[in-house]
Amino acid sequence: MWRAEDPQCNEAQKVKYDVVRYTKGRGLDIGCGNYKAFPHFIGVDNGHHWGTDGCDVVSEADNLDMFASQSMDFVFTSHLLEHMERPEKALKEWFRVIKQGGHLVLYLPHKDLYPNIGEDGANKDHKSDFLPGDIRAIMEDIGMCDLIVDEVRDHDNGAGAYGNEYSFLQVYRKNTSHKTLKVCIPEKPGKTACVVRYGGFGDMIQSSSIFPMLKAQGFHITMMTTPEGQEILLNNPYIDDWYIQGKDQVPNEELGPFWGVQGKKFDRFINLSESVEAGLLALPNRIAYQYSTEARHAIMNVNYLERTHLIADVPFKDFDPRFYPTDEEKKWADGRIKELGGTVLVYALSGSSVHKVWPYMDALIARLLITYPDMTIVMTGGKDDRMLHMGWENEKRVICAAGVWSIRESLTFAQKADIVFGAETGLLNSVGIEDVPKVALLSHSSHENLTKHWKNTVALTPENTPCYPCHQMHYNFNFCSRDEETGVAQCQADISVDRVFNAMRDLLRKEQAA
Repeated sequence: MWRAEDPQCNEAQKVKYDVVRYTKGRGLDIGCGNYKAFPHFIGVDNGHHWGTDGCDVVSEADNLDMFASQSMDFVFTSHLLEHMERPEKALKEWFRVIKQGGHLVLYLPHKDLYPNIGEDGANKDHKSDFLPGDIRAIMEDIGMCDLIVDEVRDHDNGAGAYGNEYSFLQVYRKNTSHKTLKVCIPEKPGKTACVVRYGGFGDMIQSSSIFPMLKAQGFHITMMTTPEGQEILLNNPYIDDWYIQGKDQVPNEELGPFWGVQGKKFDRFINLSESVEAGLLALPNRIAYQYSTEARHAIMNVNYLERTHLIADVPFKDFDPRFYPTDEEKKWADGRIKELGGTVLVYALSGSSVHKVWPYMDALIARLLITYPDMTIVMTGGKDDRMLHMGWENEKRVICAAGVWSIRESLTFAQKADIVFGAETGLLNSVGIEDVPKVALLSHSSHENLTKHWKNTVALTPENTPCYPCHQMHYNFNFCSRDEETGVAQCQADISVDRVFNAMRDLLRKEQAA
């Protein structure tokens, strides 16, 4: 309930962390005043109350003709519609600019909780007093939408400077597949868990190890991640729901309070952020980065999967980090394998850090092609790895797939290969517990860290490299020892072609004998 003695403040502060799920991408904060809810919002205001210093576009709220129809992923407004002379016109205009599948997010003072027009304490600029049903009636006339959130916000959020709530929150999803408004508010599952993991491809695979155990404990699992993380985990049978955030959608300095709000919505909130990076791999500009190699090793030589299970409060057993391809993806990979015939080696060319590139690729490929006449080598990686194709484009037994195949195609194909090779990459993680033979080149991680629970794997560590394992994240060579002759990280230069070739030969012989 509104109280006159409460601080009068930016109302959007009370709800901003609750609407992150619906405000990914490009969208408008209409009536933003001097303070946009998030930096990526496009602030729209007419400057009537607060001037125009805090907005990006100066405009009346019910006339957005500078924005094309279906050009925005969302529209967000906080305590604005009640100021409009014609709320129906404003809602129709806001809905016009939203894309199919986008969201209209409305936060409004509740008629039963806030002084009405003419009452003591009422805002003299208000033109309407609303109940949730009033907005729903207008949206029913507009149609083509799903009501997915309808909450009365009447609690003291303990926010001090932000005060109590006396409002309601509604979220409408644009759905042009039907002409009416449909109520699509899901029922809360009986027992819920949210797993938070952003990070890279390997991080996503590692996080998946806890899903089967959480599911066995009866949890409905929501995965909070990025679009890139979702791409890796799509088709995972244990994930029931997604909470997708764009890159830096919530600024780093606000992640703590954001997680605090989200954590209250689940029975178990498992935050794996910095569980490996920062926690077991020191980040630049953090204190642990400056520890001695010996000190970092003593503190951080902990298995990544075991740390993940510890944080999730699930047993240290049945480690199951796994990539789940679709039936269509498996059919595609089977077809390619059959087409190639013979022995197929998948080579993950590089990883996300400067120390995840091995310098003797050409020598190894040439030796393998001569030794194994039936072998085909498939080079995988991102677009930046395409330069490593140079010299092999016309070799029929070398498939230059980096930057050509999608990450999911590469991960699926690796499961079907006869042998997989590479540095500490997402692709190697994706087949870690698969039976396919693997040769992994370790750089900043030890066997204890990464490959301890992997199957059928030879983990090669550098010889005579004093800084190995450094347990550090390296995004450049400022603190990473660089080999003068090859130009790559010293730890990778110190793993010879002979050792890699012999490991592959032994694994292939073992497979043939089996």
